[in-house]
Amino acid sequence: MIQGELYIFISLIIMLAGIFYLSKLKSKIVKLVFSVIPPLLFCYFLPSLLVEQGIIVIGNTDLNGTLAKTLLPFCIFYFTLGLPLAKLKAIGRKPIILFLVGALGVIIGGPISLMISHYFFPTEFNAESFRGLSTIAGSWIGGTANQMALNAIFLPNADELAKAVTVDVFFGETWLAILLFLIPFQLKINQYLKASYNHQDISVDWEEDLTVKKFTFNNLIYILGLGFLITLLSTYSGSYLTELIAITFLNQSFWTFFICTFMGIGLGLSPLKRLYTAGGDVIATLFLYFIIASIGLKISLSHLFSTPLLLFTGFIWISIHGLVIFVVGKWIKAPYHYMAIASQANVGGIASTSVIATAISPILAPLGVILALLGYAIGTYGGYLSAILMQWVSQTY
Repeated sequence: MIQGELYIFISLIIMLAGIFYLSKLKSKIVKLVFSVIPPLLFCYFLPSLLVEQGIIVIGNTDLNGTLAKTLLPFCIFYFTLGLPLAKLKAIGRKPIILFLVGALGVIIGGPISLMISHYFFPTEFNAESFRGLSTIAGSWIGGTANQMALNAIFLPNADELAKAVTVDVFFGETWLAILLFLIPFQLKINQYLKASYNHQDISVDWEEDLTVKKFTFNNLIYILGLGFLITLLSTYSGSYLTELIAITFLNQSFWTFFICTFMGIGLGLSPLKRLYTAGGDVIATLFLYFIIASIGLKISLSHLFSTPLLLFTGFIWISIHGLVIFVVGKWIKAPYHYMAIASQANVGGIASTSVIATAISPILAPLGVILALLGYAIGTYGGYLSAILMQWVSQTY
């Protein structure tokens, strides 16, 4: 058996390496398994299985709490450091409008879907239901890092988080499939929308190699040094602001993530931004998977599907998001590719948004990356607002 935070952490690293190694194998059976169950879900639920089988004994340890406090501000900082603010003007108004409208659809969709669910199934939801759903709001506006930030702020129990993660991944993957399915019909959709497809309008002179990084000792030590400096500053500043501004729902975690996001956006205008492309994004993603796996240690698989009605809530929620983007897209006569990329930049992340963008036209790939990075910048704030509205619904109805 494996016990003690250090040895559990080492075992999780080995497990993550194994998951991603298997996911890259060419075997048809392995490809089929990972096409049905994404690696992200394995990262959440395999640690839970190891705990339930007695292979890992967590005892009184709180590895997730330790990693969330030390690594999550680091992740949020680097994901927002990469936001190319100077390029937002270059991509035009329509993609940004659709992205922000999509985020608004998620913000209002949460409380509306929860209100409808409360109405039809009042016994299945309670005053604490909003906590798990808050993590979906963070994920669907920004990404997994924002989801983890909302988890740290609202502290849902492990079972509620597991259900939320399942809903998030299920509808996230389904939504991606729907957007890809509609690509061959985009000309007819554009005719209906009275929109036009103009490559000159979508060309963005900005590229980044997202897969190959030339790591050096200096780059790595600078990336780690800056990231953990921001973590310390945001953590201590968050503690100070919590005491200074004594408002119940603005806790230390909120201020910590607020500050590290703000500093990421600000320093993104400085020469320090090069640390993002030098490998900061890769290290932040690696740290994020450490946090995800540590959350899995607390999840009970036996309770995972005890509330299938949460899928009903998720369906209404994602439908509201899609409807809002479609209505506004038709109003401003935006082409389908703008709506699809903006929507996926909300619901998905950099990788899945790049898939959508490239499937339509390779020239759209930079646009997808930029909007996805913008999601990281606003995901925690938007998710927090949605969560507060869902809290009001949960405690009112």
